[in-house]
Amino acid sequence: MTQRAPTSAKLVLPGEPDSVSQARDFVRTALMRADRADWAEAASLAVSELVTNAVLHAHSGIELRVHIKPNHVRLEVLDRSPALPMPRSYGASASTGRGLELVAAVTSDHGVELLGDGGKLVWCCVNSEIPSAVVDVKFEWDDWPDLAETTPSEPLSDHLGVTLLGLSPTLWFAAREHHDALLRELALGQASLPEDERQVLADDLAAADTARSRIGDALVAAVERASRMGAAPSPSADPRPSDLRAVPPTLDLELNVPRGDVTLYARLQDVLDAGERKAQADELLARPGLPEIVAVRDWACEQVIAQAAGSPPARWVGAFDDRFAAVAAEQSTADWSGESVSQADTGMIAVDDANRILAVSPPLLVVLGWTRDELVGRRVVAIVPARFREAHVAGFSRHVSTGMGRVLDTALRLPVLRADGGEVECSLFIHAEDTPQGRTVYVGRIEPALNPGRFTQIADPSTGGPNLPFALPPLNSPPQATGGP
Repeated sequence: MTQRAPTSAKLVLPGEPDSVSQARDFVRTALMRADRADWAEAASLAVSELVTNAVLHAHSGIELRVHIKPNHVRLEVLDRSPALPMPRSYGASASTGRGLELVAAVTSDHGVELLGDGGKLVWCCVNSEIPSAVVDVKFEWDDWPDLAETTPSEPLSDHLGVTLLGLSPTLWFAAREHHDALLRELALGQASLPEDERQVLADDLAAADTARSRIGDALVAAVERASRMGAAPSPSADPRPSDLRAVPPTLDLELNVPRGDVTLYARLQDVLDAGERKAQADELLARPGLPEIVAVRDWACEQVIAQAAGSPPARWVGAFDDRFAAVAAEQSTADWSGESVSQADTGMIAVDDANRILAVSPPLLVVLGWTRDELVGRRVVAIVPARFREAHVAGFSRHVSTGMGRVLDTALRLPVLRADGGEVECSLFIHAEDTPQGRTVYVGRIEPALNPGRFTQIADPSTGGPNLPFALPPLNSPPQATGGP
């Protein structure tokens, strides 16, 4: 007589990368024994993503529960972290950030429940109606608990009230996506470390996630409240198309930080600095953060520490080229020749994936009032008007971290900053070119919008000229008048 498989099963796992494969095998075995092989593929994928999320962000033990019902299987992943899962909008080439989108794509329902002991339970259901292939879906923030109600308005007696004056939500959300990429790779690299180093890194990652989650959750709640009050405009007046979320340009963010957690913000800086060093040494898939991305997290962390010591709040002063002119890591572009740009007889510019200008054509230098030595080597924010710089930095950083970039291969119109502080309204077309060494170079063709004959037109506008490896459209067609790289 065949023994009937149990309808429920439980597995306790450590918060380590190996737990992901154990969870996947456990779910698949339970479904096979229950004669529900048709649910196994979608359920295995969903539980892989939920357990991976717990490993990367909860830094605690994990409990997996499987409940097999007549018409569906419910998967539950419990951990001891109160930090809620936060869906991102990552591009197809990103190495992180799409887990919750995959869960939404292969499940019939999903959600999260906060537990009384400070942890949470993330669950999903799979049934026979789920498609076998993952579809491209958008995982809305509104599918998750309302964070606007989860942050107390007054600090508790054992908490410290901290104010981050003038924080740019656009810049912080881009920084958070960069942090995600660094921390994910650091966490998944634990398995190759000796046991003592692995434990130290696990403790540091847990501290870092706790600290950054307090800022991120409070900011999401503040943006949601601002949106309900009608105070959440587009990220900036930047006329370029953008994937950046519509948020207020700045917020005075109130944080309630447990007094015992103040030291976690120094550990957050240390962990992210270690990730930046590894990224600069090409030891991670993630690229190094732009200087503004590093600066805004240092400012936020140092504000918590300083205010805990009795200092008054200091306002974020914004992203300005003079403050962040240096690029931390030299990017290797020896396999890319800049002659096609530096010798072009039309307006051309080339920028690397560190946001640094590699080459500029003579006609563009004349229009912008710079010499080659003054402009080449500087960050491209040098020619971005100040009111658009944070949106530009956020969009460029988001593109490098996630693969998203709506301004590429699109005719645009936007102002470009001259050396004398004036602005020139220009038509712009940007194309990304991958080099053999794995770097990306962004080549842009620029022409004054109000005086399109200012530059000598190349012989055949359907090509990029004799040396360019891609075709550029003629710029006499109307460009879009609507952040990115």
